[in-house]
Amino acid sequence: MKTIVVGGSGYLGFHVVGALLRHGHEVSVVGRSHNSNLPSDVVFHEGDASSLSQSDWKPILKGHEALVFAAGVDSRAQAPRPSGAYFQHHNVDAVRRMMEAARQTGITSAVIHGSYNITLNRQRPELGLPDLHPYIASRAEQAVQARKAADGSCSVAVLEIPYVFGATPGRPSQFEYMVPWFRGETSLPLMTPPGGTALVSAAAIGEASCTALTSRLEGDFPVAQANLEWTELVSRLARLAGHPNPDDVRHVPARTFQRFMRFNSFRDSVRGVDTGLDYAHYGELYTSKMFVPTCLPELGITDEDLDAALRETVGAAPSV
Repeated sequence: MKTIVVGGSGYLGFHVVGALLRHGHEVSVVGRSHNSNLPSDVVFHEGDASSLSQSDWKPILKGHEALVFAAGVDSRAQAPRPSGAYFQHHNVDAVRRMMEAARQTGITSAVIHGSYNITLNRQRPELGLPDLHPYIASRAEQAVQARKAADGSCSVAVLEIPYVFGATPGRPSQFEYMVPWFRGETSLPLMTPPGGTALVSAAAIGEASCTALTSRLEGDFPVAQANLEWTELVSRLARLAGHPNPDDVRHVPARTFQRFMRFNSFRDSVRGVDTGLDYAHYGELYTSKMFVPTCLPELGITDEDLDAALRETVGAAPSV
């Protein structure tokens, strides 16, 4: 299958490209910059998905049968306040224009990388997450607009992705700044609030994307390999990183941590930036068990590589 990966030179896109090549796809990539670690047989198109018009997309997509969109922005963004327009531009409008062009150029299968916040919203609708958080609202609307633009001409599978672990050549992970803490190289002790999260490896995202494309899956799919409480996750990463006391994890009361998150929200407002999450509200969710179904059979992944991904995240030597 001739497949194009939007954001294919990025942290997750690199693994999507690798999985597609292993399964015999002919792969092209659209990205703002070329990753020198991309295989030589991958065709690279320079372009910013958030800026390409529908007419710009048509010659890029022409001749392809399938696409993966792995170029959205998440809550690590430092968006100007208020952030709604920013996330609308990058996560919704960009996907709508791309999918309209995909429909017109004969794409028959599409995968969109989304967020497990949407899974959590389905599980806990009483929290009203899209109503309070512009980032989460953009992920919900992204799926709606992708399917509306496809208009039944191709399958659309939205992978709802939690915290991702693993390494990508030339790209930092979202936990890079925490590695010294995991190693015990800072004065800050290991500590966590109650609650926990779903997690997945970057490699598993690649495999799930490939499976969803070739199976022409339609729907919204949480893609996770495990659910761990914060204490267990931090202890496990600290042990892999070589922390001298990985089991000495202090417990932070939920209300204390929620006050800390509210302070972060205030600090961002003073700086004039916005992550798209209202931390005063999100703290309630963060200190709960943000668990989702794991290893859905239709996605074709197991949890076998998760330990290796955690090890890679903290830069530990491979296990023997």
